[in-house]
Amino acid sequence: MAHIAKYKAPSVGHMLAHYRRDRSSLERDNIDPERIKNDLVVGHYTNKDGKLVVGRVEPRDGEPNWGTVESRIERVNEAQKAAGKRATRKDAVVMADVVVTLPDNVRKGDEDRFFRLTYWYLSKKFGIDNMMGGYVHKDEVLKDGTPARDHMHVPFTPILDGRFNYKQMCPRSFYQSMHKELGDYLEKRMGYRPAIELDEETRAQRVYTDKSVDIDKVRGAVDRAVVQPAEDEAARIVAAAREEAAALLNDAEARKAELVTEIADKEGDLAELDSQLEDVKLDIEDEQDRLECLRQRADGVARDIGEIQPIATEIRGWEAAGKAERGAILDRIAAQCDGLAGRIRTAIAGIQLKVEELRSRISRPLEHLMRRKQPRQQSLNDVLRDAQRAADAWNRDHAAPQRTYRGRVR
Repeated sequence: MAHIAKYKAPSVGHMLAHYRRDRSSLERDNIDPERIKNDLVVGHYTNKDGKLVVGRVEPRDGEPNWGTVESRIERVNEAQKAAGKRATRKDAVVMADVVVTLPDNVRKGDEDRFFRLTYWYLSKKFGIDNMMGGYVHKDEVLKDGTPARDHMHVPFTPILDGRFNYKQMCPRSFYQSMHKELGDYLEKRMGYRPAIELDEETRAQRVYTDKSVDIDKVRGAVDRAVVQPAEDEAARIVAAAREEAAALLNDAEARKAELVTEIADKEGDLAELDSQLEDVKLDIEDEQDRLECLRQRADGVARDIGEIQPIATEIRGWEAAGKAERGAILDRIAAQCDGLAGRIRTAIAGIQLKVEELRSRISRPLEHLMRRKQPRQQSLNDVLRDAQRAADAWNRDHAAPQRTYRGRVR
């Protein structure tokens, strides 16, 4: 029915206010203000015989307070400094509190005596100089409003061998033996044994209840420390993923629009390329037509050259022939020119003029020669020049048609 708790400096103030029943602790600790008058404080004092005894004492206003603990810390630090040792650590346990609950089997009228004897036992265990008083509370209520069982807080400073050393003062063996030793001590002085130690059934029930509470506390701590942060992080990740997905979707839509525009542009380019390709095809057809005309012209020129060559041969023979043969040569030349002119005349009438001019130019020297009996000799170069002029005129009249817009000439 007793347990012990330890406190570091930052937590001491709350417990001291709880002992004093400060106004700040009334709302926080389920205290019934109407029953505060039933509380009492147990402490050491010297009786009229000069003996040190434990009994009820009048509480001093505002005590205990932080100054009580602080003065003991300073005293320890001064001694440590004088001994060349380090001061009290800031995270050291500077106060402990044993809470003893009134057992059910304590007889009526023995309640205050039970608390005084318990305080005496604990002061011998921890040292009178370390004790800060015993605060018996009879004013607390449960959550359902029913009175809680009376209990006593026994705070003390765990100073051992001149320094704060809670672990050495309250080792594990102390927890294991405290209930039995306190029960033995009370039994000798009260004549019966208060139920400080729990029976097996009550212990099993307490263990079950404590474990259930501990499990609930652990579950709540896990929820606060692990589950809730994990859920928050998961929500953050989901929100970020949604934002990223929305951004990707927007990018995809924009890219889609770009591709549609690009495809439309490509289709326009393809249409233009098709048009250009059609123009190229027409140009190729025009070039093929022009080449065919040129080929036909070349064939015609070749034929004409083939027919003119015998005439040129006759002309060369005429220069080397005598007077008697020249007349016959001229007759053959005239006959060949007449045949050539007839063929050319069927193709184009213009060539006939050139042939007649050639015949006239050839005939005039013959007539002049016949009149004078000594005809003027015409050079081969003159004859070839006249033939070349006739061929040039024929070529001009038979030239390939010139290309107009888009080369469409038929």
